[in-house]
Parts: sequence; structure tokens; C-alpha cells
Amino acid sequence: MKLYAKDLHFISNSPKEQNYDCCVHGKVVMKIGDISLSDGESDWCVSASAYRFLHSLFENHFLGTDEQLIPCCGHFLLPSEDKTKVTIGSCPNGIDFDVICEKENVTIRTQDTHAYTVPFEEYKTAVLSYAKQIEDFYHQNPPRQFENDFDRDGFSAFCNEWYDLMNKAMGLPEIITADQEITFDDYESYSENDIVGISPNGISLKNMKLINFRECAYNFEKIHSGNGKCIATRDATGTNPSFAFYTAPKTTHIFFLSKGKLKEFFAKKNTMQRFHELQKQIEAFGFTTYDET
Repeated sequence: MKLYAKDLHFISNSPKEQNYDCCVHGKVVMKIGDISLSDGESDWCVSASAYRFLHSLFENHFLGTDEQLIPCCGHFLLPSEDKTKVTIGSCPNGIDFDVICEKENVTIRTQDTHAYTVPFEEYKTAVLSYAKQIEDFYHQNPPRQFENDFDRDGFSAFCNEWYDLMNKAMGLPEIITADQEITFDDYESYSENDIVGISPNGISLKNMKLINFRECAYNFEKIHSGNGKCIATRDATGTNPSFAFYTAPKTTHIFFLSKGKLKEFFAKKNTMQRFHELQKQIEAFGFTTYDET
């Protein structure tokens, strides 16, 4: 079975507007043997498509639910109340078929009742490879920008559920491999403004990266021992306090930048208050940070 995307892009009238498109678009090729279910000639919303294919690994998908596996669009991201799940709204246009998991096989049944059987592991491998393609495209492009809080919350929920599905499908031990040791030679730097949202899974950033709390806890315990709950060190000294999260192979640092004395004075929450607020959110999800000072 083959499943992959090509000609990936964001839709806009200008390079600047591209940053506000939270959906990845492109052409989809899907083949089972010599049978083509998607020929790679038309443009689809591949981020919504990959999201729905990931769901099909855990639950049967039936044609006619208005959630096509290869949808035309997916521009409406409706977050759940806790922002851990998303509902993707789209138009009725798209390619769809049944995906039914039956023991060690997956049956794919088209609208004209043709049925094709694929080993589950082969199907899973194809879906994960497809999803990784889309994920990498987000990472290789500028961070997403948002017109309003609703768009931000929708994208945050999309990221949270995406990584939750990926982790469930791959298994965390497979993600944290021997070659993912932390080197501490370099780190990835972000500011608090790059944070899209926080959930029990981790902190989602504008470039669709997730600071995975479980991964950080695993890495921290591996290096320092402890109770398996600590995910980062924190430094509250100076004017720009920060957290250093134990992602691999580079740690991820989030800095809280001072806005200047006058702006800090009139701000609803000053730099240190915002810093401690994130710390409290982390603790509310059952994780801790270590004061390196």
C-alpha cells in the first residue's frame, strides 16, 4: 500500500498571508497494489486527511459521515473545552471509503463496494509515514499566526490531538530511541509568545512542535534519576526567566521577556507572574520543574 502527499503548500495571496493558513494543502497518492484510490492530480487538505487517517488506526471509519478521509478543505478547527481534541469542519467534497479493522487486517471498501485487504501493520506504517510528511512540512515553515483566540485555540487542540494519536500509534518507547540522547551542546530557543497552548500532553508551539511532557520526564529521569515527574529546569534569575525542557536531542528553552519598566508596571501580569503561571499549569498536570539556581 502506498499513501503519501506531494506539492505541499499553504494557500494565500501573499507570503505574509501564508503564515495565517493553519491547514496544509497538497496532492494525495493512495494505491493498493495496482488500484488507485487517489491519483495525486487534485488538491486536498492533507493536514485534515492525515489527522483522519490517524483516527482510523483506532476506530472504524465509514463512508458518509461527512468526514472524508481525503477532504477538500479543513479550515474550521473547533476545539474541545479542554483543548485536547478538535473537530475539523469541511465542505462535502472529497474522497472517502470505509476503513474497517478486522483482527490483523484492514478492509478498505469503496463506494462501488469494491473491497481491498491490507495487513494492519502495512496500513499503520503507511499512515504514520503520511502523517510524518505533514508534520515535517509544518516544522520546515514559519510558525503559524492567528487572527484571533478562536483560531489559536483550534490549532492548539489540533496539535494536541495530533501528537496524542501519533504517540498512541507509535508507542513512546519507539519515539525515544537510543540515538535521541540530549547533547546539551545547543538548544532550541522560543519565547512565551510562541506558545499556542498547554495540555496534559505538553506545550504546543506555533510551528506545530510539541514539548512532550512524557518525553521530557523520561529524559530527565534517565539523566538525573528522580521520581519520573520532573520535565525541566527553571531559572528565575535576571530579567528574562526561563524553562529548559528536556527534549531530545536538543533541549527546548522558553524565555519570558521583560516588556520594559513602564509596560511591566501597567501590565495585568508582569514577567515573573507569567513565568510562575506556566509553572503552576505544569504542576496542575502532575509534572514538576527543578530550580537550577
